[in-house]
Amino acid sequence: MCYHLKAGEHNQYAPLPGSGILLLEQAEVLQVDTAGVVEVGDVAASVGVGGYVGGVGFADCSGAYHIMMPELPEAESIVRALRPHLCGKTLTRVALHRPAIVRAGRRAVVDGRGIGRVIAGVSRSGKRVVIEFTGGARLVVALGMTGRLTVVPTGEPLLKHTHFQARITGTGTELRFRDPRRFGGIWYLDKDEPIAGPRLGPLGPDALSVRLPVFRDLLRRKRQIKALLLDQRAIAGLGNIYCDEALHRTGIHPATRAADLAAEQVKTLLRQIRTVLRSAIRHGGSTFMDYRNADGRPGGFQLEHRAYDRQGQPCRGCGATILRIQVAGRSSHICPSCQRPPR
Repeated sequence: MCYHLKAGEHNQYAPLPGSGILLLEQAEVLQVDTAGVVEVGDVAASVGVGGYVGGVGFADCSGAYHIMMPELPEAESIVRALRPHLCGKTLTRVALHRPAIVRAGRRAVVDGRGIGRVIAGVSRSGKRVVIEFTGGARLVVALGMTGRLTVVPTGEPLLKHTHFQARITGTGTELRFRDPRRFGGIWYLDKDEPIAGPRLGPLGPDALSVRLPVFRDLLRRKRQIKALLLDQRAIAGLGNIYCDEALHRTGIHPATRAADLAAEQVKTLLRQIRTVLRSAIRHGGSTFMDYRNADGRPGGFQLEHRAYDRQGQPCRGCGATILRIQVAGRSSHICPSCQRPPR
């Protein structure tokens, strides 16, 4: 997901005088003050035009600051890479280098009582990775902005900002979670606990599997279509990248009210969401800076983008110049010819 906000600018969530505050998730904010200082959690860095800040994002030539977050295809790619390493194995010798990274069930993680069982499967819930144990307990990992969940040989040097590591029995490898910006986290949940908790909000139906009747009902709302698609409580897994790609391929302007879409447009949009997500998964997701899958490989779908991050380049459909605009406080990439604004 990508957000951008100019220094000193406000947005619709918290228009505080003298600063800009951008809602990232339910309990996480990024602040940009009038001096151009970005504060993410307990980390602050000066934003220089065209410069990088800690591998989280970048300030472009206009001074706008961009934040990249893994979306559904990146999480799914990690899940598929983890399965052959984890299924049928157990995790032992857990080390928490930053205990606060475990947001719930810390004792069960540290003493091995919870995660010492055989791993029955690895799945995905929205943008979250779920490691399932026999008996029904789960370890839920939210990647946040810079989280990386990888399998590496035991004894490989520990990279800075590695908060969690555990041996994978009988493999000579271990599972590690590294998160420089600390917006990610790990939750241990017992069998009957829902996938929710502190800083782990409820999710809507999955964007890859939602049925057309349910999708139609979701889109009866009067919200702008992009804002609705980005709301994880409405539909889980989509972020800025894949919203822009699906809307461009459907010919829908992101500011269009969802309720104003014709029945055929709704049907086409869902089809394009599925097409874009499946194609991105086949390519291993999109990599701009930090993202790697569990085997350390970058994604390749950024080479297939038709709209996202292609401002100033020709539309691959009609040749018009792709624009970057603001919709609902978020950056959006559109073709002004293929995606006419609402009247």
